[in-house]
Amino acid sequence: MATESFKYLSEARLAQLLRDVSENRERYRSGDFIDLAKENGWGIESSLMKINSAALSDLDGTSQTAEADAKNSLIVYQALQGMTPALAMEECVWTRLTHTECIEYTRARWFSKSSSYDNEKFDKHVLLHFFARGLTGARDDNAIARLWWNMHIATMLSPSSPKDALDCILKTADIRSNLVERSWTGARVPLSRAIVEKMKKEAWLTANEDNFRRFMKILNRVGGGILLEAFPNEKREDAVNKIMEYCLLKAKET
Repeated sequence: MATESFKYLSEARLAQLLRDVSENRERYRSGDFIDLAKENGWGIESSLMKINSAALSDLDGTSQTAEADAKNSLIVYQALQGMTPALAMEECVWTRLTHTECIEYTRARWFSKSSSYDNEKFDKHVLLHFFARGLTGARDDNAIARLWWNMHIATMLSPSSPKDALDCILKTADIRSNLVERSWTGARVPLSRAIVEKMKKEAWLTANEDNFRRFMKILNRVGGGILLEAFPNEKREDAVNKIMEYCLLKAKET
């Protein structure tokens, strides 16, 4: 797999792009940033990361399905070698990708209905998916960052079978939101792992969104006050499994 040095934006170039969203509206609609990308500050090389740019050309933004998101998540995760959670919070990293190598994917995936947007709505959409503002922007909204985070969380929750966990995470937007946000807190990772395992075994849990919502409502009420980190490692898994069984039973009863 051929790789090259990963490049990111300078803070000055990022600030300029943010200021010029309206001015660059036609670039976002159907153009590109090739001419701007030749300027200083667009290609700062990272000593920590490598990228397989050719692999990113396989991203498919036209199929807006869970299966396509899973495939795209794996592509991004494998194409960015050396990426860490800390680096994955840097807006300069993701903003360059959405404006260069991944601009066509970003446009196809998130702007297919943008012809009906007025200018204000279009600009807000650009800020949401081309940039990576804050925690939720990097984790959930940026067109490419969210794909990397999907696979990172899946790998963390199921190291032995991350692809299976990824399929579970991406079943619905509700499921992704619950698992990704919960996994952000290290102490809750055992619960997230158990949820994924339960989803694999219990078809009822994901048969429809209402079932999962009822289960999570009960789990949040029951598990929220339990300090799992206080349990010895050998007892934690048993405690988590008992919580899962109880919450599943209660959810089916309601």
